[in-house]
Amino acid sequence: MTKGEEATKPRRIVKEFVIPKCSAKVFELKKGQVLRVTAHEGKQVADIRFLNAHDYEEQASPIFSRSLNTMEGIGGNKKLKKIYSKPPWQNLLVTVIDDKVGYHFFEGCCSPKHRELMGEELVGSGYPTCWELFEECLKPYHISMRDLDWAGVFNLWMVVHFLDDENGTMIFEPPKCEKGDYIEFLAEMDVLVAATSCPDTNEINDFKPKDMKYQIFEYY
Repeated sequence: MTKGEEATKPRRIVKEFVIPKCSAKVFELKKGQVLRVTAHEGKQVADIRFLNAHDYEEQASPIFSRSLNTMEGIGGNKKLKKIYSKPPWQNLLVTVIDDKVGYHFFEGCCSPKHRELMGEELVGSGYPTCWELFEECLKPYHISMRDLDWAGVFNLWMVVHFLDDENGTMIFEPPKCEKGDYIEFLAEMDVLVAATSCPDTNEINDFKPKDMKYQIFEYY
């Protein structure tokens, strides 16, 4: 099925929910289902992890996928078409079939160490970091952050630039998404999805964390 066919083939919503600001949720996506993530309140980042629903050791590696997408001429530092699992598996987990923004980051998530070094500039007072949100929401699946690759995160709509200075310093800007923008992922196998509505209170979320809308579709 081509991208155009995927966009026009009839489908129905089978599940719809909101992940409130500064929180996380885990859910399953069956092979052939489509996940749509919408910035329904405006500029906001979502940190998303994809795992093989039948083998949690097989996890998406956006950084590994970045190099493969570059070789295929379908993605790079800002966007991906195909998201593969890390070696030694190297299987296709999900495919991006629609992306209204096309600007993301692929590296990791805020952690207690980030909070220690940057203070409330990074994560607002009283909010857990994305690391802690992942740790808590994955407990029912007996998965801890010790079991996960810190860098195995699709930083949806996060804008990061590297300065041309001695250190190649990272700088952040507000997300390029606007209210109503979305991205869609087609599950190439049964996947477990863990997602956070990032709690950062600096430029990363345009200085105000927001809710994120999720919809799961099935084709007729």
